[in-house]
Amino acid sequence: MKPHTGARSTRMALIAASLVAALALSGCAPLVSVFEQLIRSSQGSKPTEVVGTDFGGQQPRWRECGDMQCAAVQAPLDWADPEGERIKLALVKQPALSGNPIGTLFVNPGGPGASGVNYISSSIDYAVGADLQQQYDVIGWDPRGVGASSAVTCLDNSAMDDYLFGSSETDDLEPGSQAWVDAALVEIAEFGEACLDATGPLRAHVDTGSTVQDLNMLREIVGDDKLNYLGYSYGTYIGARFADAYPERVGRLVLDGAIDPTSSEAEVVREQTRGFELALRAYVTDCLTRNECPLSGSVDQAMSQWRALLDQVEADPLTADDG
Repeated sequence: MKPHTGARSTRMALIAASLVAALALSGCAPLVSVFEQLIRSSQGSKPTEVVGTDFGGQQPRWRECGDMQCAAVQAPLDWADPEGERIKLALVKQPALSGNPIGTLFVNPGGPGASGVNYISSSIDYAVGADLQQQYDVIGWDPRGVGASSAVTCLDNSAMDDYLFGSSETDDLEPGSQAWVDAALVEIAEFGEACLDATGPLRAHVDTGSTVQDLNMLREIVGDDKLNYLGYSYGTYIGARFADAYPERVGRLVLDGAIDPTSSEAEVVREQTRGFELALRAYVTDCLTRNECPLSGSVDQAMSQWRALLDQVEADPLTADDG
């Protein structure tokens, strides 16, 4: 199978960071399996009882899953129509290690599209400090459209593999040329249409505003008067939107790697790219101070060596132990 560059590699990075990254953590497979059982079983098909439209009054049925507890709750598909169709949200909880929680800490790793369930279940020590784990019940959830919750669907496994690794109309075009851009846009549009077709009614309600309302519902479900929240990257946008929508419900709010909520998507991508470049230069600058650094010369010369290495690997990919 030949390597792909340009639009194909960009596409793989974008999809990996959003729609499927959350499920790519193989160490979390048992948790995903638990949620599949919760959602598909007769009991899991209605994970909690909702009296009328009192979604905040649900009582999650927490089940042991690994070292943590799992549950699924319901939310309206459309918050403007709470009596209409419902979706499911998957949660994972580590109870406070002290045994005497002072509240609940909700955590979102960002993305958009990253799984809070996988993040907390596999990386809680990285995500949340030891002191916080002692004092708070820590909950990660998969926002609507993600992972073990009612999720966006695009292609089956075979078609997704072909989309990511198969041939592309851009393969024989000059990267960055208008023909290359046009071909890439056609492929991206076709993929987007597949997502819209396969996802059904959920597609119109996967948005930050709905996620914020879901989060306020989760706050009510755990019985906290105010939301304690830790958000990373895009998760900071969720937190900022929550604070704007429910200022009287904000408790302790930490936004790490904050996104400017007034910026457009294009502005966010541009500034993030600049940030990556600055971070790489900082790494190279530090590397050059160390005897074991494989780079040499000035910072600019070392950056050129780094780019040459990337070009070499892209042209002649390394082979992993598993082939």
